[in-house]
This record gives sequence, C-alpha cells and structure tokens, in this order.
Amino acid sequence: MELAKYKACICEGSAEEAIIDILVDNDLLIFKREEMLEERVIRCRSAKRFEERCLRKGFDEQISVIRILDSRREEFRLSKA
Repeated sequence: MELAKYKACICEGSAEEAIIDILVDNDLLIFKREEMLEERVIRCRSAKRFEERCLRKGFDEQISVIRILDSRREEFRLSKA
C-alpha cells in the first residue's frame, strides 16, 4: 500500500503520541515528520472534529489517515470526500 503525500497521524492518547514521536524522530517509520500534517501527531478522538480541524483545508493531493488507538470498539467514521 502506497501512502499519499500528506499523512494525518492521529493518536487518541499521550502514550501513543509519545511512541509515534520516538519512532518518527528515529526514522523508524516509512514517513518523515515533514510529511505529517502540521508536522506533528494529531490528538483527536472525534472524526467530525478531525475533519473540521484538518481536512477542510485546500489540499491539492490525497491524505493518508493513520490512526493509532488501543481500543477496538472506537468509532471513527469520516465523511465522503
């Protein structure tokens, strides 16, 4: 699977955020911090809030949404593009 130019790396908690920060800073992922939206991990549980905050900007290319969570029952449904 090929990732888009822009990556939205979303974590639900501070532990997940810290782990992703360590992995990104040590070049252990397949993308760099410069490719991430706002060049940081996005802390957000609500799909609607994420859309309002991050996806309603004028992007010229697709965005890969990478979501890290520790709960299988978490609901996160994005609207159609």
